[in-house]
Amino acid sequence: MATKKARKSGSKKLSAKRGARAPGPLAAVVAALDRSKIKHSILIRGTPIPDIIKGTIMAASGGQAGSAITVLMKAANVQYKPLRLFPRGIPIPDIIRIEVDGKMIR
Repeated sequence: MATKKARKSGSKKLSAKRGARAPGPLAAVVAALDRSKIKHSILIRGTPIPDIIKGTIMAASGGQAGSAITVLMKAANVQYKPLRLFPRGIPIPDIIRIEVDGKMIR
């Protein structure tokens, strides 16, 4: 008896195509933050093509905050609302929280 081959839905086809190509600019931002060990809670949203980036980054030092902002600004075709920086710690800031809200432009 012949078995039925499982068919792929549209979203599975798109994700298979996306996996074969290089990651998009938003995924590259998250990958760079992961590599540099900077704590973040970044979400990439959008169906079927991810085009919105939103979340927070917690940097332990000014150097980490600078490198996180540099990674965010180097992403191609991404437009951000103003990045908001919130230093925490009195009298010396020990953690810097960066709020990110942006989208890809076409």
